[in-house]
Amino acid sequence: MNGCRVLLFALAGTFLACQKEPSWTTWTAPTSIRSLDVLGEHHIRYAGANGWTGQTTNAGRQWTHAQWMAPDSSTPSFRSSATNGTHWFAASISSPAWIAQTTLQSLEPEWCYHDTSAGVFLDAMSWWNPREGLVFGDPVGGCLTLLVTRDGGTSWAPIPCNRVPQHTDGEAGFAASNGNICIQGDTAWVFTGGIASRCLRSADKGATWEAMELPIRQGETMTGVFGASFADGNHGLAIGGHWEQPENNTGNLIETTDGGEHWSLISEGLGPGYRSCIQHHPTRPQEVVAVGFNGVDVSLDAGHSWHHASDSSAYVARFSPSGRTLWLAGKERLHRVNWNELKALD
Repeated sequence: MNGCRVLLFALAGTFLACQKEPSWTTWTAPTSIRSLDVLGEHHIRYAGANGWTGQTTNAGRQWTHAQWMAPDSSTPSFRSSATNGTHWFAASISSPAWIAQTTLQSLEPEWCYHDTSAGVFLDAMSWWNPREGLVFGDPVGGCLTLLVTRDGGTSWAPIPCNRVPQHTDGEAGFAASNGNICIQGDTAWVFTGGIASRCLRSADKGATWEAMELPIRQGETMTGVFGASFADGNHGLAIGGHWEQPENNTGNLIETTDGGEHWSLISEGLGPGYRSCIQHHPTRPQEVVAVGFNGVDVSLDAGHSWHHASDSSAYVARFSPSGRTLWLAGKERLHRVNWNELKALD
């Protein structure tokens, strides 16, 4: 496919030594990575800065890295990606914005969305089903960006501004871990941050929206929700805080037990400080992981108490379908760790 320069790196046997966590397996990557997708127990893909994407289909024994070039000869930086089950999609930040798709067997891109609007910045992506997907982005023309596809990603269109909750000055999104959108069933939750941090909820696959105020720390440019996760249609967690005060562990972790209608602060002064990503275990939802550039923290009671499991820096984490493996990525690194071993570290 035009615009795809593929470089193969066989990285088996080149693991970085780690004395503190000998069970970790770490690979170097050609870029900073904030979006990671586990497509199967052994099939993992990432989307990163400077056009880089990559995958392993054998749990890391070999990695393929591809630097994508857009039709305008630029190399877009990606911070969000997702699969609809048949294809994999990556969305770029900043103007001009691009969305590209590939098959699950290929890393050759087909470009399916382009936006040259000033100020466009795409933060997160997720899917309701193979036909219907959602992308969230910063405000353009005073309206938060919500793009929807109803044809499996072939075309994307913005939800009209009059159907989106009114934007608050200084409110945007953080492209920190592709964690600003959560979907369960027909319901989507979108999280904003900055001067104002809210939860936008749609119970009908994006047709109508409502906004919920959040008790998380906000009011400054680098405050609010950076990542969220829902265990089911009712129970969700959102984490963030203050990016410039990463040790502060007050006002940075909230939960809902009624599908996002109400939120409350939890683990005040007891849990991790700023973190960019939070995830529920796929089969044991009481088990939760939070990651950020200051390390990895684990909760075994749905976020109410925590222990610091590792100082290793990561921007994003995702579980394998079985939950046996946790995959992580960050600044020029990809990691694999056994979850049962990690959660036992204290």
